[in-house]
Amino acid sequence: MFLQFLWFALVGLSVLYGCLNGHIGDLLPAALSGTGNAISVTLNLAAGYLFFCGLMEIVKALGLPKTLSRWLKPGLKLLMPKLKDDEALCAVTMNLSANMLGLGNAATPYGIAAANRLDVLSESASHSRQALYMLLILNATSIQLLPTTVLTLRIAAGSTNPNLILMPSLVSSAVSTVVGVLLGLLLAKRTEAHHGV
Repeated sequence: MFLQFLWFALVGLSVLYGCLNGHIGDLLPAALSGTGNAISVTLNLAAGYLFFCGLMEIVKALGLPKTLSRWLKPGLKLLMPKLKDDEALCAVTMNLSANMLGLGNAATPYGIAAANRLDVLSESASHSRQALYMLLILNATSIQLLPTTVLTLRIAAGSTNPNLILMPSLVSSAVSTVVGVLLGLLLAKRTEAHHGV
């Protein structure tokens, strides 16, 4: 409901501004032009999403998320050393590998399963709570090997070279992941020291 009021207020202010500045005759052509542009961007976005969804299905069929999952397991054992539950570890690795490939829809069920499992485990072991925090950090900062959403938006906006975002996206997401993980490990150590774990 709030968004409807906000939209109405913006349109009303635009009309008022146009009237006060003597551009009342330009309002309708501008509105129609904007609507046409919105439809064009929507169609381009839909085409981009269809393309990347198809590409991701091929990637999944080739088993790339499972391969990434196997590669991630040793690193996760370093980040979550006390987590011994195979079910939770498997869900975490599948969630992170799907996120890295831009498979947001595929990553969500694994993320929910991992969070639920870690939450259950945390009732009997505090280190599982820390593993849950690390999962949230890794999800929030996830390294993007293939940022499909940004690529789709750039294509829809008519970018002549949408792939230019790949390296900056990879570097910035890698830096944010490293910083997030280091801060998470530091806080975990401080918590352990404070509670004498």
